[in-house]
Amino acid sequence: ESAMIADSMERIGLYEGIIPYAKELEARYRSGDTEGLPFEVRHKQYDTKPDEKRQYEVHFHTIDLMVGLDGAENIDLAPMEMLQSGAPLPGGGDGMKLVGGGRADTVRLEKGRFIAIYPGEAHRVGGQIVPGQPETLTKWVVKLPCPEAFSL
Repeated sequence: ESAMIADSMERIGLYEGIIPYAKELEARYRSGDTEGLPFEVRHKQYDTKPDEKRQYEVHFHTIDLMVGLDGAENIDLAPMEMLQSGAPLPGGGDGMKLVGGGRADTVRLEKGRFIAIYPGEAHRVGGQIVPGQPETLTKWVVKLPCPEAFSL
């Protein structure tokens, strides 16, 4: 069962108990400042891609919090049972790539919205809103330490 949370950044502070640093992230989103935080914030920009060019991945100890800054993408979610184990993540990252297609759920990430993806939730990013029409997306990917209760 998916524990993923999707909502607006204006409301992220309400999730303080289940998204670590939620109130801090709300303030940082307003200011745009990601310096000096006790976790990693990756600034990403890329073009959305067709499904056959996208790959699932999963993390074991990290919450992937994605914050839409500009553009939009579809993010697919699937139970790990639907997929096969793949390569480790580059650079010794937490988790692994997964092989397979299909999806259980699709969420749209767009400006002002966030998606929190918990350990064990397979996800693939960069999906096109309109198939065959790539668009450029800008987002933060926040690597949050996962509370023990949610870790695998």
